[in-house]
Amino acid sequence: MALPHLFLGTLREHYLMLFGAAGVIGVATGFVGSWIGAYYGARRAIRAAQLERSRETEVAMQLAPVMQALDAIALEVERVSEGQRFATKMLTERQPVMLPRSEPRNITPH
Repeated sequence: MALPHLFLGTLREHYLMLFGAAGVIGVATGFVGSWIGAYYGARRAIRAAQLERSRETEVAMQLAPVMQALDAIALEVERVSEGQRFATKMLTERQPVMLPRSEPRNITPH
């Protein structure tokens, strides 16, 4: 037998063997527990990332028509402002029109 003196020895040697075995069991349990936790944590993180990516894609698909409408509105606003600038330029460059004046008449009954 390889360790006969530990089984037949003093009480202190029994405690060393008992605490050594408990330490090995604790380390093995911790290793297995951390491996399982890391495995399931990674799976959850991957699922969350995929869900976030699908949400971003969905939001982008919903915002595409809004962005197109916003671009169309911006183009129309630019056209209107260009028309206003042109009309203002034409009004400032034209010759003043003199209207003929008529003689003032008294139209109230006396």
